[in-house]
Amino acid sequence: MTSVPPVSDQLDALVRQVPGVDTLYPAGSIVDAVLTATLDAVAHRSPAAPLVHVVQRSNGVRVTAKIGIGAAESSTAVSRRVHDAIAAHLQQAGNPSIEQIAVVVASVRLSV
Repeated sequence: MTSVPPVSDQLDALVRQVPGVDTLYPAGSIVDAVLTATLDAVAHRSPAAPLVHVVQRSNGVRVTAKIGIGAAESSTAVSRRVHDAIAAHLQQAGNPSIEQIAVVVASVRLSV
């Protein structure tokens, strides 16, 4: 299992542009976040961990996006748009096998 940061960086920007997405949260595990922060600190570089988590596995790529949505939006509709945008991007990037795309709605803004 290996992370694929370049694709994750592209997906961060893509997910932020999906209509209805209000916020993008880190979707990786706490272990990933701590390891990345530690390596960034040791290398004296700015933290730049992608928020969309992408892992290449033997069966294909697994993607997790954790989003917040606006008050006037349907969580189902926004989640579907995010899923479809990620799938289309991966196919255009030449990634033939997608094992899973998980879209987690972490928050819903209650007022407009």
